[in-house]
Amino acid sequence: MRTVRTALVLALLATACAADPGALGVVGQSAAGPVPDTVITEAEQAAGAGDPGIDHVEPTEATDGNVADLAPPIDGAGLTTVSGGTGVSVDAIGSCRPADGYSAGNRVGICVVTVDGKLVEYRTAEAFEAMRADAARSGVHITVVSGFRTMDQQRYLYNLYLAGRGNLAARPGYSNHQSGLALDLNTSGAGVYGWLAANASRYGFRRTVPSEAWHWERPAGSQGSFTAASASDRCWSATLGAEVENHGCVQSRLDQQWYQCNAGAWANGRGSLGACTTTHALAGSSPAPAPSGAQCFSGTLGHDVAAGTCLESRFDRLWYQCSNGTWLHESRIASAHAGPAGACTAYLSL
Repeated sequence: MRTVRTALVLALLATACAADPGALGVVGQSAAGPVPDTVITEAEQAAGAGDPGIDHVEPTEATDGNVADLAPPIDGAGLTTVSGGTGVSVDAIGSCRPADGYSAGNRVGICVVTVDGKLVEYRTAEAFEAMRADAARSGVHITVVSGFRTMDQQRYLYNLYLAGRGNLAARPGYSNHQSGLALDLNTSGAGVYGWLAANASRYGFRRTVPSEAWHWERPAGSQGSFTAASASDRCWSATLGAEVENHGCVQSRLDQQWYQCNAGAWANGRGSLGACTTTHALAGSSPAPAPSGAQCFSGTLGHDVAAGTCLESRFDRLWYQCSNGTWLHESRIASAHAGPAGACTAYLSL
């Protein structure tokens, strides 16, 4: 089913973008296929309902992880800027790479390029480049510090927050950075914030988080015409790797709890919305009680690992050990093959 959905994504990219009357060129898919990522789980989707989607994180170069090679750079994707008497126009990007974006917990297909080494939705990138070119003519230099975040990276930031080692981060699937429309910019740079305050609205960007001068985003729905969103009421189950019909019930592998599909989004409980149209229990469960919490979910690997596992993260290249469901960092893990929870039961380097 996942293969079929991926094929549909690529087919939509080839047709929908070319038909976009606003484009000055044809957006082509990257030969590399979709950006590698994991999907939102039933538990994460149900828990995040009502999350305001705000990340109180002042971005650094490491916030988005190591993403520079995941999509074509905008300066190599067929982009050109043309100065005119009334400003700068930007020709459409020639190629981009499909990715799973999220809006209020629901997956939406987007297409991304890299700008300043960060992933950016391609129409957002076009608007940003036009804005940056005009600002440069005024001697103001704007750069992207954080752009689109994958599910893996948002989950990583949220887990840091839960562990008390990071600032407030939105739940996975609910961050405005996962929609493809939000950018964190270098507003501490000379003249940058003043120029943006006076001019950014002309390019569709506005401040949406009062406490974050660096956070600017475009209106919901202004992504490019490429989309893999489903119009059906079915829900994608990360546990099954397949769609489930409306009101179907699934026991999640993440927490062994039950969830019921509610018009495209998961709700807590089995039968909480009436009788389950289908029921999918974990193997050997009736249902089983929740585990002791010893396992940890690895975004690097895309699956759970046992307690004591030591792993080098692909996001920050640091070493962590799984201890009672939480990742703990310690610098000696790489050399000692041991960490806060003792000797590594498994040792996984990149």
